[in-house]
Amino acid sequence: MASNTQNNMNYQPGAQYMHALTLATEAYISQFSKKEVQASAVQIIMQLNQGMALAVENIGLAEAMLEKAVEQAEQLSERGYGGYAQAIGYAVHFNYFISEGLAEAIVLPELLRSYGAKVEQKIASLARQTGIVAIDLPDERTTRLFISWIEQQRVLFELPDSIEQMHPQDIPDIIDDTLDEALHFYPTPVFYDAIDLEQFLALLLAPNTNKKD
Repeated sequence: MASNTQNNMNYQPGAQYMHALTLATEAYISQFSKKEVQASAVQIIMQLNQGMALAVENIGLAEAMLEKAVEQAEQLSERGYGGYAQAIGYAVHFNYFISEGLAEAIVLPELLRSYGAKVEQKIASLARQTGIVAIDLPDERTTRLFISWIEQQRVLFELPDSIEQMHPQDIPDIIDDTLDEALHFYPTPVFYDAIDLEQFLALLLAPNTNKKD
């Protein structure tokens, strides 16, 4: 796993990529999402991958595509198509002044898994439309492969597997901030309260901070 650091700038553009990916994915599976919203989410994820493919040969074009994808994803968010991973990302950003994508990259896969069968059909459709899963497989298997792909992107960008600045005593305040932010995003596929969200915030803790100081 990638090591942690407090130098947030080391993680650009990976954090931006994961932020756009999170916003697009959560917009697609939102219970509010319409066909045009889902089409935009598919376009954003495909654009992210095209940018990665171009990065070796034309870094300027890749950066421009990433910037456009982030802008488009933020527009979906502003229209009310968001979810808990985004809300957690913003809460962590406001508390520690680090990129939203760092926290989102950690919690998004587990949130998607926690939704279970309620989102399998949508995630499988997203995986197929974006070409992330190109072979014909059942929805459950396709969903698992898509979630694993998200985890691979975090590793590919060498993003941290925890938020070094975060401590257990911070979790209640961050949950409050998360719920304040997420109020704009209901209905998400599953409704979570403060007790439910604690398990996802705990994922952000470094192993040596699992106990209160």
